[in-house]
Amino acid sequence: MSTVTYTQTDAVATIVLNDGKVNVLSPTMQANINAALDQAQHAAATGEVKAVVLAGNDRVFSAGFDLAIFGSGDPVAGLAMLGGGIELMVRLLTFPVPVVMAATGPAIAGGSFLLLSGDHRVGSAKTKCQANEVAIGMTVPQACVEILRMRLTRAAFQRSVGLAATFVGAEAQAAGWFDEMVEPEQVLARAQEVAAGFAATLHPNHHLASKLKARADALAAIRTGIDGLAAEFGG
Repeated sequence: MSTVTYTQTDAVATIVLNDGKVNVLSPTMQANINAALDQAQHAAATGEVKAVVLAGNDRVFSAGFDLAIFGSGDPVAGLAMLGGGIELMVRLLTFPVPVVMAATGPAIAGGSFLLLSGDHRVGSAKTKCQANEVAIGMTVPQACVEILRMRLTRAAFQRSVGLAATFVGAEAQAAGWFDEMVEPEQVLARAQEVAAGFAATLHPNHHLASKLKARADALAAIRTGIDGLAAEFGG
């Protein structure tokens, strides 16, 4: 059973993560998200899709990477999952049409980095955002540090990386975790509304070219972090 559903309404593709639990970014979840993005990207190439919404289930956006794999004693599997997840984030940051994130619930650890990889992010007063690595005995990967640095305010960035600070609702919005706040039950609908607006008003080619320019330094730093993952965590 797939952990991801894909639907399309007019020029907006909606990808919903739902593993029945907390949407861990396991290899299976990553593969299913990428398959849905492949479908959206193919449709974007023909002009059929002009914006994408990525949403969680009614419980959570994503609780991050699969800790069972990290704790399995297989460092190769853990490194592969981490690298694949960050590559997915880069794909979203460089996707050819606008990506709107619907933070339907908490975005924790890897899920928080995934949230920050959207072009526009919709949350609610209940949306909890946290890079919790240092609170659970892990170090934030350099590539993920660069994602945080790109999107958060300076103060929130320092608190997030070094203190595992939790941000909720309006404080999360002010810190840069998401761009607008609506009622919890309206998060997905609002994200789709925003995406429809982008689809109607933005030229995809110029959207992509412009955001790649704006993110060039951050993307280079993230790529350096990906290239260094084995040295960072392999031994």
